Amino acid sequence: SSDLVQMVKDLIADGVTVKVCGTCQARCGIRKGEPYYEGAQKSTMAELSQWVRESEQVLTF
Repeated sequence: SSDLVQMVKDLIADGVTVKVCGTCQARCGIRKGEPYYEGAQKSTMAELSQWVRESEQVLTF
């Protein structure tokens, strides 16, 4: 999971919009009550679904 943590931080540093759901928070070691990565936005699976539907391209990893 440390590779994912660094990937998320690198994406944010590059100006990519990063939205973090509960599953990603758990995988990246973000605990309830702790801050998200600076620049990341709290999100939900419902918002992710909408975002995917509206996108021309989607990357998964």
